[in-house]
Amino acid sequence: MNKNESLSISKRHKNVDHSSLFLASFLLSGCWDRREVNDTALVLGAAIDKEKGGGIRLTVQILIPKAVNGQQQGGGASGTGSESLVRSAIGENIADAMSKVQTKIPRKIFWGHCKAYIIGEKFARNGGIHKQIDYLLRHPEPRERAHLFVSYGEAADVLALQPPLESYEGEVLRKLSEMKIGMDVTVKDFEQMLTGDSGVALLPLIKKLPPFLGRKPQETIAYIMGTAIFKKDKMIGQVDIKATRGLLWLRNEIEVTSVTVNPKKGESISLDPIRQTTKLIPTLKNGKWKILAKITSEGTIVQNGSDLDVMSPQITKRVEKDVEKDIKKRINQSLKQVKKGMNVDAFGFADAFHRKYPKEWSKVKDHWDTILPDVEVKIDIKTRVRRPGLSTTPAGLKEKEVEKK
Repeated sequence: MNKNESLSISKRHKNVDHSSLFLASFLLSGCWDRREVNDTALVLGAAIDKEKGGGIRLTVQILIPKAVNGQQQGGGASGTGSESLVRSAIGENIADAMSKVQTKIPRKIFWGHCKAYIIGEKFARNGGIHKQIDYLLRHPEPRERAHLFVSYGEAADVLALQPPLESYEGEVLRKLSEMKIGMDVTVKDFEQMLTGDSGVALLPLIKKLPPFLGRKPQETIAYIMGTAIFKKDKMIGQVDIKATRGLLWLRNEIEVTSVTVNPKKGESISLDPIRQTTKLIPTLKNGKWKILAKITSEGTIVQNGSDLDVMSPQITKRVEKDVEKDIKKRINQSLKQVKKGMNVDAFGFADAFHRKYPKEWSKVKDHWDTILPDVEVKIDIKTRVRRPGLSTTPAGLKEKEVEKK
């Protein structure tokens, strides 16, 4: 290789190196839309209440980083009420109110950590919730998996509570929802319910728990005490926690719940479910709309407050029948309060008919409310006690005192 060829190759290598460095410089550049943590205000919870004149009052709970760092370093306990601040503003909608809240906070508000949105009862009954939900679904920051609730009274009052165990009320509500104490509904779930075949949506209904003796009025939590029923995004009624269990059974959403039966007066046996499933089987014949709710449940006996020997197959059968009666009673109570009392389909019947009879459904979908009262609902429940527990005889009783049949 001569000298000229060597120089030519060297120049080409330099050009390649310069090109590579130029392209790599784009990869090394920082994020153009980055946001420093020290410049961010994290929203922990939000409440929406109705205001006179058609507007809303938006209340947000913001994390105070200094308080959290101070407690971590000093070993302080949570629940003191100093870990967050609450700010509110009135606007035509969430976007308008949020822009006004922002003027009261020196950091840029960030929605990504908000786990609970609480709607005041007055606003829920007035209607128009879907207009506010649009902000939560359209804006890039709010999470669609955040939980929705309806509160008795003003929703803003819930954010002012100081939970004894958790740092803020939003975390309390999130954990209660995920434990399936009642309905567990996210922002996305609520929107899907409203646009579903029945147009009926459900939200957990929360209420302030009275504080323990000696505690301040705010040192308590809000708990799930029932379900709010919505039709076309307007709250039309509510059911208590017992009827909610019936709703959950029919919707195949029941998870954590004990069933207690009374085989004899003054005696009780409690079971915890292992697994349970519900299938809605629709039939349409001669113009008659029918639904068969086929339910199977398996449970474990966790407490025997009777003199019955639950190890005996005969006694087990009796317990299973009693459990089936109890579940059926809850479901009938739910049907009575919601289907008959409010004439709304909160159980998924419309979806079941739509899937099986799409042509017939298209003819009645616009006046399903007139068909619903005549829909016949049958309940078929099969319960099995898979585990009678560790003890062979009831506690405190001798073998001869135990009833085996």
